[in-house]
Amino acid sequence: MEQSKSKRMDYITWDQYFMGIAIMSAARSKDPGTQVGACIVDSDNRILSVGYNGMPTGCNDDDMPWSREGEDLESKYFFVCCRRKTNTYRACTNSQTTYNHLKSCPHVQNLLNRQD
Repeated sequence: MEQSKSKRMDYITWDQYFMGIAIMSAARSKDPGTQVGACIVDSDNRILSVGYNGMPTGCNDDDMPWSREGEDLESKYFFVCCRRKTNTYRACTNSQTTYNHLKSCPHVQNLLNRQD
Protein backbone atom coordinates (compact mmCIF):
# COMPACT_ATOMS: atom_id res chain seq x y z
CA MET A 1 0.00 0.00 0.00
CA GLU A 2 1.55 3.28 -1.13
CA GLN A 3 1.28 6.30 1.17
CA SER A 4 0.10 9.62 -0.24
CA LYS A 5 2.64 12.43 -0.50
CA SER A 6 0.05 15.20 -0.22
CA LYS A 7 -2.38 16.18 2.49
CA ARG A 8 -5.95 14.97 2.61
CA MET A 9 -8.30 17.41 0.80
CA ASP A 10 -11.72 16.39 2.15
CA TYR A 11 -11.28 17.72 5.70
CA ILE A 12 -13.90 20.02 7.25
CA THR A 13 -13.46 23.79 7.47
CA TRP A 14 -12.86 25.66 10.73
CA ASP A 15 -16.45 26.95 10.55
CA GLN A 16 -17.82 23.41 10.20
CA TYR A 17 -15.62 22.20 13.05
CA PHE A 18 -16.65 24.93 15.49
CA MET A 19 -20.34 24.70 14.57
CA GLY A 20 -20.13 20.95 15.14
CA ILE A 21 -18.76 21.59 18.62
CA ALA A 22 -21.62 24.03 19.30
CA ILE A 23 -24.20 21.48 18.16
CA MET A 24 -22.64 18.70 20.26
CA SER A 25 -22.51 21.03 23.27
CA ALA A 26 -26.25 21.67 22.94
CA ALA A 27 -26.81 17.95 23.45
CA ARG A 28 -25.62 18.43 27.08
CA SER A 29 -28.55 20.77 27.84
CA LYS A 30 -31.24 19.36 30.12
CA ASP A 31 -33.74 22.02 29.02
CA PRO A 32 -36.84 20.14 27.81
CA GLY A 33 -37.83 22.91 25.38
CA THR A 34 -34.69 24.36 23.79
CA GLN A 35 -31.13 23.13 23.56
CA VAL A 36 -28.55 25.81 22.68
CA GLY A 37 -24.83 25.26 22.28
CA ALA A 38 -22.04 27.74 21.62
CA CYS A 39 -18.35 27.71 20.84
CA ILE A 40 -16.32 30.92 21.15
CA VAL A 41 -12.97 31.09 19.34
CA ASP A 42 -10.24 33.67 18.90
CA SER A 43 -8.65 34.92 15.68
CA ASP A 44 -6.10 32.06 15.81
CA ASN A 45 -8.89 29.44 15.81
CA ARG A 46 -8.32 28.58 19.46
CA ILE A 47 -11.37 27.68 21.50
CA LEU A 48 -11.92 30.18 24.33
CA SER A 49 -15.15 28.75 25.72
CA VAL A 50 -17.74 26.08 25.01
CA GLY A 51 -21.12 26.00 26.68
CA TYR A 52 -24.81 25.25 26.54
CA ASN A 53 -27.99 26.49 28.15
CA GLY A 54 -28.44 25.07 31.59
CA MET A 55 -28.77 25.87 35.25
CA PRO A 56 -25.94 27.55 37.19
CA THR A 57 -23.01 25.43 38.31
CA GLY A 58 -23.69 23.92 41.70
CA CYS A 59 -27.48 23.93 41.36
CA ASN A 60 -29.30 20.62 41.27
CA ASP A 61 -31.11 20.44 37.91
CA ASP A 62 -33.89 18.45 39.57
CA ASP A 63 -34.65 21.28 42.01
CA MET A 64 -34.70 24.12 39.45
CA PRO A 65 -37.71 25.33 37.45
CA TRP A 66 -37.83 24.31 33.76
CA SER A 67 -41.10 26.11 32.95
CA ARG A 68 -41.31 28.79 30.25
CA GLU A 69 -44.08 30.55 32.20
CA GLY A 70 -44.11 32.31 35.57
CA GLU A 71 -42.46 35.10 37.51
CA ASP A 72 -38.67 35.50 37.67
CA LEU A 73 -37.84 32.72 40.09
CA GLU A 74 -40.62 30.42 38.85
CA SER A 75 -39.35 30.06 35.27
CA LYS A 76 -36.10 28.82 33.78
CA TYR A 77 -35.12 32.06 32.05
CA PHE A 78 -33.66 33.91 35.04
CA PHE A 79 -31.35 31.02 35.92
CA VAL A 80 -30.35 29.90 32.43
CA CYS A 81 -29.45 33.41 31.25
CA CYS A 82 -27.34 33.97 34.38
CA ARG A 83 -25.21 30.95 33.52
CA ARG A 84 -24.77 31.91 29.88
CA LYS A 85 -23.85 35.48 30.85
CA THR A 86 -21.16 34.19 33.21
CA ASN A 87 -19.67 31.91 30.55
CA THR A 88 -19.75 34.70 27.98
CA TYR A 89 -18.01 37.17 30.32
CA ARG A 90 -15.20 34.66 30.81
CA ALA A 91 -14.56 34.30 27.09
CA CYS A 92 -15.19 37.76 25.61
CA THR A 93 -12.29 39.40 23.81
CA ASN A 94 -12.12 41.96 21.04
CA SER A 95 -11.16 39.39 18.40
CA GLN A 96 -13.58 36.54 18.82
CA THR A 97 -16.07 34.57 16.77
CA THR A 98 -19.08 32.91 18.36
CA TYR A 99 -20.67 29.84 16.81
CA ASN A 100 -24.27 29.32 17.98
CA HIS A 101 -26.57 26.86 16.34
CA LEU A 102 -29.56 28.85 17.67
CA LYS A 103 -29.94 32.57 18.33
CA SER A 104 -28.65 33.81 21.69
CA CYS A 105 -30.99 35.44 24.17
CA PRO A 106 -30.84 39.29 24.15
CA HIS A 107 -28.78 39.43 27.36
CA VAL A 108 -26.04 37.20 25.97
CA GLN A 109 -26.13 38.91 22.58
CA ASN A 110 -25.51 42.28 24.25
CA LEU A 111 -22.45 40.86 25.99
CA LEU A 112 -21.12 39.43 22.73
CA ASN A 113 -21.58 42.78 20.97
CA ARG A 114 -19.83 44.86 23.64
CA GLN A 115 -16.48 46.47 22.93
CA ASP A 116 -13.84 46.73 25.65
